[in-house]
Amino acid sequence: MIRVDRVSKRFGEVVAVSEVSLEAPDGEVTGFVGPNGAGKTTVMKIICGLLPADAGVAHVDGVPFVRSPRPGRALGVHLGGQWLPGSTTGENLLRNAADVQGEPVRDVGELLGLTGLRDAARARIGTYSLGMRQRLGIALALLGDPQNLVLDEPVNGLDPHGVIWLRSLLRAEAAAGKAVLLSSHLMSELELVADRVVMLDGGRVLREGRLGDLHDGATTPVLLRSDELPSVVALLNGLGHVLHQVPGGALVEDGDPATIGRIVFGAGLTLTHLEVQQQSLEEVFLSSTTDRARIEAAQP
Repeated sequence: MIRVDRVSKRFGEVVAVSEVSLEAPDGEVTGFVGPNGAGKTTVMKIICGLLPADAGVAHVDGVPFVRSPRPGRALGVHLGGQWLPGSTTGENLLRNAADVQGEPVRDVGELLGLTGLRDAARARIGTYSLGMRQRLGIALALLGDPQNLVLDEPVNGLDPHGVIWLRSLLRAEAAAGKAVLLSSHLMSELELVADRVVMLDGGRVLREGRLGDLHDGATTPVLLRSDELPSVVALLNGLGHVLHQVPGGALVEDGDPATIGRIVFGAGLTLTHLEVQQQSLEEVFLSSTTDRARIEAAQP
C-alpha cells in the first residue's frame, strides 16, 4: 500500500502541493488525475524519495521508501521514458538494472516479451520512439516484481494497441494483489482502468474515492425527448425544474426519471425518450472545481 499523509512542497514562492493525502491500496489501480501542473509528478517524486517533503509523510508498505529494506521488491517506478539513456540498448539497460538490485529479479527476456520490445532489445534506446521508451520504462519498473507501482503519465506516446496492452497489464498487476498508482491528465483513459480516483488541482486534493462512488455523488441530468417538447419544457419549468435545450430534446438538471415521467404523463403529455446521463470523469472533475471555487468565494 502507498499512503501519503498531509504532504506539502514549495519551490521558492510557488506552492506545488498543499497538504495532499491519498491512499493506493493493494489489489487496486488508483488513478491520480488532474491537469498538467496540478502537482501529480511532485507527489510521486516525494513517494519515491526523489524529493523531500516540506511537511507530511509518504509511506510505501508502512515505511518511507528510502528506508525500505528491499527497495526493488517494494516499489517499481516509471516517471517518463524520455529520461532513459540513448547510448545503450534496451536489453543492456535492463541487465545492468538487474545487477544493481543485487537480488533475484524477473527474467529480462520475459520482460522484453511482455512489453513488446523483444525485436528491439539490441537496438540503441536513442533510436526508440517515445512509445517504445515508455514500454522500456515500464519494464524497468516491473523488474524487481515489486508490490507497489508508481507510473507517471505512462500512456503518453503509446499507440492505440499500446494503450490497450497497458490497461491489461495494470489490471493483471492489481489482480496479483499489487498497489498501482497511475497518473494521467487523460481522465477518459483512466476511467477505463482505475478502481479508485484521486483528483488533484492546484496542488490540492479535490475528491478521493472509488470510481463508482464519485459518479454516484455527481449530478445526473436526465435527457428527455418528446413530440410535444415545448409543452413538456413549459410544464417542468413551471414546477421549478431547470432544463437546457439540446438537439432533439432537453436535459433536466439533476432530475429523477421516475418523477419526471409521472409529471409528464400525469399532465396528459407524452415522452419518446427518457434517460439518465451518467457524467464522465472529466465532468465530475469540472463540477468539483466549480464547487470548490464557490466555497472559497463564500469564505471571509
